[in-house]
Amino acid sequence: MRGWRAAVVALSALALAACTARVSGVPDAEVVWTSIVPTVDELPKPGQCTNTGLDVLDCAAEHEAEVTSVGRLDGLTAEYPEDRDLRRAALPPCRAALTAYLGSSDHDATRLQAQALWPSRDGWARGDRWLLCTVAELKPDGSRVRRKHSAKDLLKAAGFSTVQLCATASPGKDKDAGITACDQPHRAEAVPGVLTLGTPQDPTPSLDQVNAKAAEHCAKAVRNYVGAAREDVFASWRAFGSLAWSEGYTSAVCYAEATRPFTGRLWGLGANPLPS
Repeated sequence: MRGWRAAVVALSALALAACTARVSGVPDAEVVWTSIVPTVDELPKPGQCTNTGLDVLDCAAEHEAEVTSVGRLDGLTAEYPEDRDLRRAALPPCRAALTAYLGSSDHDATRLQAQALWPSRDGWARGDRWLLCTVAELKPDGSRVRRKHSAKDLLKAAGFSTVQLCATASPGKDKDAGITACDQPHRAEAVPGVLTLGTPQDPTPSLDQVNAKAAEHCAKAVRNYVGAAREDVFASWRAFGSLAWSEGYTSAVCYAEATRPFTGRLWGLGANPLPS
């Protein structure tokens, strides 16, 4: 398929300020929104795997994205909408489709990202209103992983650790948490148990409201993840700001943060020494 363009927004620029049992902010990641020209009949189907040009590929071969749903954009103007309005209409259903496709809402704690694609201006003018939702796995540098296996139900099984977010800096204190591969030295690990703070239709919560909800939730999530209460590992969290809230980013991600960098994993560490 030809003639598509993409706009990319780094969500780390939309972070709330930090505070905690320490913290608040946003997982460093990218979401891709694109505008392309095919008709709805030319689109790949849910469950099919694709490349950036939306050619259908065997999911057992290298691919860059997987279709989670195909829907329709309704309630927008006849004239081509502003990108902001398109994102507000497209991203919440694509994030919901991602949750269903992966089998868990914990995708915000991973490198798996929802993508929303919609018609070009020419397509809109001819009456196209399709919405194509996909999922892509991103490397720490933001480029796409060429996966060789389907991500379908990945988080329903034991796949969380294979796509988990790890950070070299403090998720609670630093604007840039420094996302890295989890087999490299790091200071914090995103944990299962992403906290839903509301819906896009709700008012954006204040920092104090986010912290009040996240403090107890993340402390419990981190304790369950580590397997014990420790002095050298504590709970921190990051949440999305008001610009992203209306686009469906209404969660807080909990992190198990150590007092120093380490190599290894905190999962199930219990009372054992912190890895070197």
